[in-house]
Amino acid sequence: MSDPSELVDDESVERLLAESTVFGRLGVDARMLVRKELEPRVVRADDVLIRQGDVADGLYLVGSGRLRVLLEHEGGDAVELNQIGRGDLTGEMALITDNPRSATVVAVRDSHVFFLSTDAFTRVVQAHPEAMRAVSGALVDKLMTTIRNGTAPRPGANVVVVPLDRSDEAQRFGARLAAAMERLLGPVPFVTERDSLAALGRGSSALARATWRDHLEVAHRGVVYQAASDAGEWTDECVRQADVIVLVATARGGGEVRGVEELVRRAQGRARKRTELVLLHAPAASWPRGTRRWLDARTVDRHHHVRIDREADIDRAARLITGRATGVVFSGGGARGIAHIGVVRALLARGVSIDATAGSSIGAIVAGAVARGDSPDDLAAQMRAAVLDRSPVDLTFPSIAFAAGGRVTQHIKDGAQGLDVEDTWCNFFCVSTNLTRGSLELHTRGPGWAAVRSSFSIPGLFPPMRNASGDVLVDGGLLDNLPVAPMRA
Repeated sequence: MSDPSELVDDESVERLLAESTVFGRLGVDARMLVRKELEPRVVRADDVLIRQGDVADGLYLVGSGRLRVLLEHEGGDAVELNQIGRGDLTGEMALITDNPRSATVVAVRDSHVFFLSTDAFTRVVQAHPEAMRAVSGALVDKLMTTIRNGTAPRPGANVVVVPLDRSDEAQRFGARLAAAMERLLGPVPFVTERDSLAALGRGSSALARATWRDHLEVAHRGVVYQAASDAGEWTDECVRQADVIVLVATARGGGEVRGVEELVRRAQGRARKRTELVLLHAPAASWPRGTRRWLDARTVDRHHHVRIDREADIDRAARLITGRATGVVFSGGGARGIAHIGVVRALLARGVSIDATAGSSIGAIVAGAVARGDSPDDLAAQMRAAVLDRSPVDLTFPSIAFAAGGRVTQHIKDGAQGLDVEDTWCNFFCVSTNLTRGSLELHTRGPGWAAVRSSFSIPGLFPPMRNASGDVLVDGGLLDNLPVAPMRA
């Protein structure tokens, strides 16, 4: 890429500083001095901007693009603390404390940043002492936000849709997703290769394309790029500039890995772009089936089931992709299962869309039913049949538990309809307690009935379950009766 200074002008830098939550607090004279001291730089996708443990030499202000903040452990594992974008600062903690860098920062996609060296920052503070207060105040705000909300990264703004087949449905999905995102965020451009050629012409420079993308991102809260279903130059560029990669295929396909997915895999590197899978179903499909073969063949962060031409399904996917989804977590507690039905009825009556569900114990039964699309009336009928019409407790000689467990298992199997956990219209998981390991077991894959039955294995009342490793599983309420933290993650 050409000289980074060619990408910026005084007016755009001043606008960036004014929009910044840190430098925007300063007066015009202070911002002018900061602007003179800033050094524009380009960091390419997957490049390291800051390395944990290095000596601090300044801070960075992000002008465009996206970067991951990683806490690296001795064994080589890394935990993502955050993702940062336009207007965010990074590196300020080490600069203020004069300690080594506390985290590694990697570019998710090609990004433009502005470097303010330690010496330059000192000159700014000497002339305008309020600058120190602004930067340290922003650092305290960041730490307090982490304490209150944990380390859930913010979703990115650039979404790239990669069709895995040439069906009309997969090819049209990108435009429909952009329209759904526009209902959430305001104007969201849908950009194809033809749009790029119309705006820039064939053979345009990398600098021209980067500038064009930056202008789109600055002017909008989200951009959707439509890649091709083959691994060409346009698809490669789209994937490199993605914050989120959305793979789209018709569910009737075989689930085998397509050639374009190798390009997606290579684009990951340290940047680890979020990758999601959308499976398109016929409008009249009752339930998804066979999701397992798709998830076994590839690694994705989340999958979505979307019925073709059903706007509510597209809207749900858009909310999840943009981080604006509503997840409902149902607690354990016996009779609360009946109360949960009333909660679902009230939410739906108020027009609240439930985009993901989770539960523990009796809450797992309700969460699974809601995720399958059962109505509150369906839920009430199921509860009545399972509890009032015939007791789920089939008493036996209590060598392991007071109940044999056959009746409750059959009730749960009847409700699950033979579906796997991943075969539900909205994302669903439940939790159980792994007695063998003394840890929480998260059920996100596998037979739905087994996951729910494990979560509902009340110790002493029903026999425990075992997972594929032979570990003993009992009621999830023992360790997490309201699994909110896994839902937020």
